[in-house]
Amino acid sequence: MEGKAYVITDSDTSALFKLIGFHVIEVKGPDEAISKIKELIRDPEAAVILVSNDVVAGKEEEVRDMSATISKPVITLIPGMKHKPPKLDPNKVLLKALGFG
Repeated sequence: MEGKAYVITDSDTSALFKLIGFHVIEVKGPDEAISKIKELIRDPEAAVILVSNDVVAGKEEEVRDMSATISKPVITLIPGMKHKPPKLDPNKVLLKALGFG
């Protein structure tokens, strides 16, 4: 599977992801982040969307619900500097990435 990898994060951590080669979308809060996720879900080139917990604080369940309804792109919450996500089951993440979840 080919496609683009995106990170939705704040301006404080965006430079790191740019250095790694991600397409970075800087947002200022949860509503803007959710809106960008919905846009990327419709983008056929989007393969992976990493979302910083810092920019979706309080709306993590909404992100998980969106992720559960699609197989591509894979949407994953990642730790931020301020908010840490709950532990993930790596088996579930792997199965979803392979198209079985």
